Amino acid sequence: MTTPDLRSYRYRFTGHERILHNVEAAQVLPAMMDLFGYRRAFIVASRTINTQTSIVQDLRARLGDRCVGLTDDVGEHSPLPNIIKAAQAIKKARADVIVSVGGGSVMDMCKAIQLSISEQAFDRETMLRLQFVISDDGTEMLTTSTAPAAIRQIAIPTTLATSEWTPVSTPIDTETSLKARFVVPDGSPIAIIYDPKILAQTPTELLMSTGIRGLDHAINTACSSSPHPFATHLAEKAVQLFVENLPLLKDPANTQAFTNCQLAAWYTGMGQMSVPHGFSHWMVHIIGPYGSIPHSDAACPLMYAQAKWLKGWAADQHARMLRLLQQPTRDFHEVLGDLLERLEMPLYLEDLGLTRARVDEMIVPALQHPMVTRNNIRPIRNELELRAVLELAWRTPAAD
Repeated sequence: MTTPDLRSYRYRFTGHERILHNVEAAQVLPAMMDLFGYRRAFIVASRTINTQTSIVQDLRARLGDRCVGLTDDVGEHSPLPNIIKAAQAIKKARADVIVSVGGGSVMDMCKAIQLSISEQAFDRETMLRLQFVISDDGTEMLTTSTAPAAIRQIAIPTTLATSEWTPVSTPIDTETSLKARFVVPDGSPIAIIYDPKILAQTPTELLMSTGIRGLDHAINTACSSSPHPFATHLAEKAVQLFVENLPLLKDPANTQAFTNCQLAAWYTGMGQMSVPHGFSHWMVHIIGPYGSIPHSDAACPLMYAQAKWLKGWAADQHARMLRLLQQPTRDFHEVLGDLLERLEMPLYLEDLGLTRARVDEMIVPALQHPMVTRNNIRPIRNELELRAVLELAWRTPAAD
């Protein structure tokens, strides 16, 4: 009897226990803490949110003396020294839950903080020994941590890149400018609070770029080399919601559009850990730290290039999404290009200020990354093929 390929049957639930949608975070956070028996919350927020909005102030007012600490020392790509410093502060404050308020950098930081506290790993070397390993079939990221979770987080997302849906954290190691790679046991938030009014306070450009990052996750799920029917169904609906609603976020009064985009993030997140993702998901982990570029900005040209690279190789997958978008006669990359232009997002790597020489410097670390050249429907197996897809991400039509 032939051994079945379990990749086609695998669904990975990531451990969330409560999701609240279309609510006011400050009103529901105390009750959410009561539900899980938490008494001592430590808030981790982006500096912009903490200093330029009233979001954190409102949360602290509602929590009163149940808020035992706050840090906004996060930083782009969540530098490892900031994580260790915050973990020590949270342990000293005897917090029993972390409340993350922000986007991917904030939530990724909180996951790594959880790992640091659970493993009592308060230095760089010990943390780096906890990086994930790849499964034998090359499709899953597996934790190397054995300690039970000592603390969890409640996430209040302010962007759309879906970090709240995974236990994966990729902070930057400032000594090497490379991404550390962690899969944190119980690293996904125990609860997520989706507040569209908070989302509407996020700067429009950041909303658009993180929405593209969420869209890229959904597309990678729908176009996975080892798809799962449940994940595919959710991802295709997420693609529709993102494409139709992201342009509407330019109107902060369009509450339904913000709600729909948070639903799109939810649908994307429910399936994305169950199937392997391809090039565009992982290449941002090279371009981000090497080019000093936010993940979500890098996702724009990489998503566009991957759609071109997969033309004819993902014909059925693209066709299903195009039918949902009521554009069945177009090429999928054309629809994505139109969306990027409408959102005033970059289509090409040179739009991000990268030079060819800078992109060339990323070839070797990309080939050395454990996932960039794996799990692509159209293979990217070597330097020649990697350069070919990066050329699609680099070159404008005028340069042809």
